[in-house]
Amino acid sequence: MSVGKLHDSLWSWLQQCLLRRAPQDDPVSYRALMQALSGYVLVDLVQVSASSGPGVSLGMTLFDVLLMVVFAWVILRVTGKTQRFVQTLTSLAGTGMILGLAALPLVQLAASAHRNNEPMTDLVLGWLMLLVWGISVQAHIFRHALSVRFGTGLMLAGLHTALAIGLIETLFPQAQG
Repeated sequence: MSVGKLHDSLWSWLQQCLLRRAPQDDPVSYRALMQALSGYVLVDLVQVSASSGPGVSLGMTLFDVLLMVVFAWVILRVTGKTQRFVQTLTSLAGTGMILGLAALPLVQLAASAHRNNEPMTDLVLGWLMLLVWGISVQAHIFRHALSVRFGTGLMLAGLHTALAIGLIETLFPQAQG
């Protein structure tokens, strides 16, 4: 992917994080999808590696990506909108990467506090804000991908988030502090 196209994709994902742009505003591009997924995996690995070993980090990251792909496919399949899969998944991965980068300072602070047995109460508000922002961005993407109201997108984003947290905590208990 050329630097110009990568810049355009990053700008689009940032605009989607600000709820100013929709997935369908970008062309269907398998190259952009691969870039978004690669960036998402890399950022996810960096985040998870702050508090888990390499094997657990890789497992959690692969599971997270698999859940995102399957969840998007299932809701688009059920609603008969599978033609929107590439744009939807590209947006989910691209915005997830951007939000993951924004979360890195909190991840590092939390990992440091955990290692030093320090309280993490100061980080709770930051985590809550990022969680709400992430769910809002996913709701925005699902709303446009499915051509539904924001409330429906919000329910789907909330379901995806609850599934991700619940399943990762269940499947990777060794990663919990």
